[in-house]
Amino acid sequence: MTTSSGRSAHDSLSHQVTSAVEFDRLFAREAVDNAFSDLVHRVDPHLPAGLGPFSFLCTGLVHHISEQLALRQGQVLADLGCGPGGPGLWLAGQAQAVLTGIDFSAVAVAAARNRAAQLPVSATFSVADLSSLPLPGQSVDRALSLDALQYVPDHAKAAREALRILKPGGRLVLTGWQPRIPGDERLPTRHRHTDWDRVLRTAGFTDIRTADDPSWDTAYQEIYRQALALPSESGTALAGLQGEAHRRLPTAHLLRRIAVTADRRRTVAG
Repeated sequence: MTTSSGRSAHDSLSHQVTSAVEFDRLFAREAVDNAFSDLVHRVDPHLPAGLGPFSFLCTGLVHHISEQLALRQGQVLADLGCGPGGPGLWLAGQAQAVLTGIDFSAVAVAAARNRAAQLPVSATFSVADLSSLPLPGQSVDRALSLDALQYVPDHAKAAREALRILKPGGRLVLTGWQPRIPGDERLPTRHRHTDWDRVLRTAGFTDIRTADDPSWDTAYQEIYRQALALPSESGTALAGLQGEAHRRLPTAHLLRRIAVTADRRRTVAG
């Protein structure tokens, strides 16, 4: 449940959100009660303390992301659609890496800066769209996007931007959902034809690997179920999540929770 140019935002607003203003409201509500983050930790109490997730994470998925990133001390990690910054800061802190976070929500970026100020992590955050990143070419070692890139209207453009900022030999790790049956008309339109292997390969990435695990599906569906079991008040972050759960749970079994890893070639042609 993150955002940025669509950052993995709560799909709670995915079919109606068209501006950063809507995401600002979402992040502002979460800042009041931490409803989503608390719920994720309740579903999976083994998640690292202080992770502050604003996406559908579980321990197994976090470990997979960390292993795939293979961050080393001093490397630069770009968190594309960073939201309030929690997972990116945690991953960078574990590796003693440098973090640069980007989100199109000014409220999210302010929250990320506040979080970073309390941690021994070198980090900067910028307000920008994921289809036009404010970073020089070949300037980062790793890029991460938790449930965010699939909400950017132009997947191909976002993929090209991610490739552009990576150094030769750099790596992108993203999470999201793909249809079990491509084109399944039972799914919301934005999920019917998602195919990150094709998008990333067309953009110029190589060695693309898509992983899934039943436990990842179970975790995000359980977050919805537990949200529905809680009392809430209108206008709260929890109420928004409950609305999302009502919409998504009936078709959740039609989607795969995935993590995609893709590399930039070590040598650049030409």
